[in-house]
Amino acid sequence: MKSVLTIKSTFIGCLAWGVAALAQAGWMLNPSESDFNFASIKKNHVYETHTFNRVSGQIDDKGKAELMLDLTSVNTGIGIRDERMQSMLFDTAKFTSATYSLMVDAEGLKMMPAGARQQISAEGMLSLFGTEKALPATLNIYKLSDNRLLVSSASPVVVQAADFGLDGGVEALREIAGLPAISQAVPVTFSLVFELK
Repeated sequence: MKSVLTIKSTFIGCLAWGVAALAQAGWMLNPSESDFNFASIKKNHVYETHTFNRVSGQIDDKGKAELMLDLTSVNTGIGIRDERMQSMLFDTAKFTSATYSLMVDAEGLKMMPAGARQQISAEGMLSLFGTEKALPATLNIYKLSDNRLLVSSASPVVVQAADFGLDGGVEALREIAGLPAISQAVPVTFSLVFELK
């Protein structure tokens, strides 16, 4: 009898755990299918696109969405420039990551039918270089399937370097590279695939 009760209680415990896990299920970023890019504009008209090799993110069951960038993984295609951005711009010895967070309708995302698209205006918070500041974004959300979402920028999100104390670092990069100008406005675009877990 004891063994039967033990089996029964174990089964009930596992069932309760499974229900709780399902209730707390959220969306996790698939980095291998996602793209995150930012641009620099130098000499007034030379446009170059860069990225970060390590990006992670999630949308929890309450609708809190977070995107995290590993600033030490900045990739401009030029090794020495990556090193300079880490040390002179982002100061990755102190600030290893940047985070953008916002609230979305978690239940609405799950209820979207496959193939549907919606556009939302979001007021997110960007935490970068020890500063947190509101940063609006217009997002396109596509329901690729019942358990896959694509979230993309409907238009570039523009980060002003001075808003986060990065203007001095931009100027230092300009001087060491011997450039007449580097734009203090940084356009950001992204295409992020999330999978329901």
